Amino acid sequence: MEQAKYKSFLLKFAYWAAIILIAALFIKYLLGPLTPFLVALAVALPMQALARKITQKLKVNKKFLTVLLVVLCYVLIAGLLVLAVFGVVSFVADWATKLPGMFTDTIQPWATEVVNDALTRLERYNPELRSSVEAALPDIMSAFSSAVMNFSVTVLGWISAIGAGLPNFFLATVICIIASIFFALDYDGISKAVLGVLPEKAQTIVRTAKRALGVIIGKYLKSYMLILLMTFAQIAVGLLIIGVDNAIVIALLVAVFDILPIVGSGLVLAPWAAIKLLQGQIGVGIGLAVLWAVVIIVRQYAEPKIVGKQVGLHPLATLLCLWVGLKLAGGIGMFALPIGLLIIMELKTEGLIFNKGNEIQGGA
Repeated sequence: MEQAKYKSFLLKFAYWAAIILIAALFIKYLLGPLTPFLVALAVALPMQALARKITQKLKVNKKFLTVLLVVLCYVLIAGLLVLAVFGVVSFVADWATKLPGMFTDTIQPWATEVVNDALTRLERYNPELRSSVEAALPDIMSAFSSAVMNFSVTVLGWISAIGAGLPNFFLATVICIIASIFFALDYDGISKAVLGVLPEKAQTIVRTAKRALGVIIGKYLKSYMLILLMTFAQIAVGLLIIGVDNAIVIALLVAVFDILPIVGSGLVLAPWAAIKLLQGQIGVGIGLAVLWAVVIIVRQYAEPKIVGKQVGLHPLATLLCLWVGLKLAGGIGMFALPIGLLIIMELKTEGLIFNKGNEIQGGA
């Protein structure tokens, strides 16, 4: 009996290890190249479903309506992305360009005043130490000035690199739009063709996985909307306490940035806090830095609990999937890995996989 249990445990462990390995390899090596087509499918599915419902009630050409809905969806997405990227790039580029002048006009005089005051106090206790510090000051200021200049050049280099990558991005976008139209126009035909080459058991798994995917994505959207509202409330209250103008609008924009896996609220709050500190607005700078820290801590604690509760995954498992997915494939992996795990769990619950003998069997 004990030997049978041990053998069963090893088989289950090997089975799940193989699934995790295959999923990790897929995310690492295939998810990137397939992303335009996966995004295209994600856009096409709801658009063709919406077009079908509309054409059932209104006498409208389904193909024309489907293409129109897909194009409108991409126009909306593109508009939001352009506004977000343009705002961030403009802010960072303007800040990086002004930083050298800010150093010369504001930081250096302020630092000189502070250092001179410190040297005056130091002379009362140790005149020889003051001479040594004064001798080293030009080199220190020169090194700091060079660091500021180099940082500005580096930031501008990052922006140039983003610009250089735009042709590939636009090409991927065009492929994505065309693929979405093809998916949406001939969704039924494509589905039949794909399912037709699969065994009956595999067809059942695909249909169940598709149904589970729709439910999971809906729960994901709900959970991240809750996180967005939570972050917005934190930032809005924080900015109002600090006394920032247009606090509500700024809080909404920062909350949208924070929901993005790669961007985060730090892209706005961190340089904003640094600029205020350098301008001598110490209270505002410290307030923004504290607000940024609070947003990060609350997000890291609450995200696994909220997402896990909505999708039915333990917070620790959610945190693990988010972290591993991020490391494997960036922001896309953060969503792909937990969703993949949830689909596997649903298939197991339905009795389609991971049964006795680890065989795949058809569902009713």
